[in-house]
Amino acid sequence: MSLAVNWRVHACQPAWFWLTVLDTLSYTAIRQNQLRHIRICDVNLEERWLDLIIAGAKNHRELRIPIITELFPRLEILVTRSLEAGAEPEDQLFNVNRFDVGRRAKQQGAMTDMGIYPIRAFFRRLSKECRFVVSPHRFRHTVATNLMKSPDRNIHAVKRLLGHSSLRSTLEYIDEDVESLREIMEQEFKR
Repeated sequence: MSLAVNWRVHACQPAWFWLTVLDTLSYTAIRQNQLRHIRICDVNLEERWLDLIIAGAKNHRELRIPIITELFPRLEILVTRSLEAGAEPEDQLFNVNRFDVGRRAKQQGAMTDMGIYPIRAFFRRLSKECRFVVSPHRFRHTVATNLMKSPDRNIHAVKRLLGHSSLRSTLEYIDEDVESLREIMEQEFKR
């Protein structure tokens, strides 16, 4: 029996998985390729950190990043459901094929270069539904910009989180707007 799969319908399913993807990108500022290379064993829920391995790194360096409170429940569910579905610790964590019957029938195994299609399809569908382009990389820019807007601005912490080797690269991710500049200047000249 052959299953007909409508990729348009399945692009946003299962919703809990894709919300975990979005939250992970939102709260970690990692790249899409880093997300794809996270294995179950790279997630330490007890100490609340993620190891980003060399395989997914643009700069060929490993990086350990924190799991913040808002992200923790989603990652805990993803790890638990992955293990319940028969995944091994060395298996890819963000593998939607494990949780969607239609995708599982169409494509077995890890989301390799061919398997990146579900991620791209999800962001295409999300962009269409939102009526503006939503990309995984935009989350990096947003996190960097928001961190630099905080009163405790720390360019070195942002640089480390993004995994950059130079401040110049980090500065390219930070969008300054006139309102933010005005607030900084107002605070400075009130002294």
